[in-house]
Amino acid sequence: MMRHKIKWIILLLLAAVFIYSGVQLYRSVMEYKVGTDEYDMLAQDVYADTLPPVVPAGFEPDMGGQEDEEETQEQEQQDAALSFDIGHEKLREINKDYIGWIAMNDQINYPVVQGSDNTYYLTHTFYGTQNKAGTIFMAAENEEGWDAKNIIIYGHNIKNNTMFATLMQYEDQAFFEQHRYFSIYTEEGVSVYGIFAAFRTGETSEAYQYGFADDEDFMNYIALMQSWSVIDTGMSVGKDDQIITLSTCTNVNNGRFIVQGKKIE
Repeated sequence: MMRHKIKWIILLLLAAVFIYSGVQLYRSVMEYKVGTDEYDMLAQDVYADTLPPVVPAGFEPDMGGQEDEEETQEQEQQDAALSFDIGHEKLREINKDYIGWIAMNDQINYPVVQGSDNTYYLTHTFYGTQNKAGTIFMAAENEEGWDAKNIIIYGHNIKNNTMFATLMQYEDQAFFEQHRYFSIYTEEGVSVYGIFAAFRTGETSEAYQYGFADDEDFMNYIALMQSWSVIDTGMSVGKDDQIITLSTCTNVNNGRFIVQGKKIE
């Protein structure tokens, strides 16, 4: 009789744990949905049905990474038009911390902010709503903003495949081949970046290096990052190049997944 009661108590406890876990999972999924729905609303409000392109029209990749020193006035006007179309003023009215827009692949197309620390936007959306989806944000340590040598940008790995979740797909060579470039839109224009490395690392990785003592220090850093890469990009990086480090969580043992690109246009 006693064994029978103990058996039922154990079953009831297991059922309670199962129900509680299910409720918590449901709440988490719904919170993420509310957060990402805000970004859908933002895109419709600012861009109607058309989001910024991953690369601007007429973009031709330069694997060597050398910029055209004699950029024509026509190209400058095209860049200015693209920048104007982004709607920076409207986005800044919504959030004063807005600094640009990242367009990367089929899933990553979001505003970028920079706050006074690296914690607020982990739990707040672009509209300022408290939500685990957070916002894509530039590291507060990048005091030079988009002019920094290594621009570090963070975003969550959301279970519904939004925010920076698709960074993880860059472990797949085939995915990289189809998504080699991404763009950053600012009031100064649009900059295209070519991906040169993608890898798993730790929470306190050497990848998060903001400044470099000299060109040798920078090139040693680049060599280390490329040695960690799990994909073959064929993209060279020189001492004069500027790079972006995109970071998200792997959701395993405080791990991080990083995709790095260099400015090529």
